[in-house]
Amino acid sequence: MEINTVIFKYKHYGMLLSMLQDQNTPWIKDISYQTLPKIGYISILGNHPIAAGFLRKVEGGYGQLDTFVTNPYFGSQIRHLAIERIVDSLLLEAEVEDMKGIIAISEDQGIIDRAKEKGFFVIPQTILGFRR
Repeated sequence: MEINTVIFKYKHYGMLLSMLQDQNTPWIKDISYQTLPKIGYISILGNHPIAAGFLRKVEGGYGQLDTFVTNPYFGSQIRHLAIERIVDSLLLEAEVEDMKGIIAISEDQGIIDRAKEKGFFVIPQTILGFRR
């Protein structure tokens, strides 16, 4: 069987929720089809989702890689390949959309290393938060 990476559509929404639930994602309650970025891809093997990821348009003509999730029931090599295909598709979408650049946020060193291989660079930052 072959991994298919396709544009994320509403029919894939249940698959996304299932992967988020399987990953015990604490912010799953904040996800709805309406809050997801409009640009997204999902990788599927047979009828089973492997991974999904999105590109959110942000101000200034930039994009942000967003809402990535993988299926914990697949091995790390298959998940890595699926994420690679999704990221490549999202980078092409950013070109088509004529985005000035793309940002991504992660503390995971493996993700940071893979992003650097794609041409991303690290921007030192301080994050401030405020909640009422």
